[in-house]
Amino acid sequence: MAPPTNSSALQMQINGLGERMQQGFDEIKDMLRSYEERTRLLEIKESGCQPIIHARLDAMQQDITDHNTKFATKSQQINALEKQVARLATMYGFFIFVGSAFGISLISLIWALITGRAEVIFK
Repeated sequence: MAPPTNSSALQMQINGLGERMQQGFDEIKDMLRSYEERTRLLEIKESGCQPIIHARLDAMQQDITDHNTKFATKSQQINALEKQVARLATMYGFFIFVGSAFGISLISLIWALITGRAEVIFK
């Protein structure tokens, strides 16, 4: 582009550039307005979702608290059962000992009767 020779041509070029700049600014303003509208719509949509999300989080927190309470209760019950099983194991060992002693003495008696070392007398 060659530089213009007279001032009217230069003025026309400046006016043309000014108009194009103004159009560019208007396009930028329109884009900013559309972004602002989108942002506003998203904020409105999200603000409607917040109470729902908070309600769900509160419900989940309550469920977790309930589960923790049940877990603590079950843990206490398991500990009590462990103590009872330990006591029963001791009693079981004692009964095994008594039963074994009785069984051995009965077998010894039968053996003694078979071999003739003992006699049964009925009156």
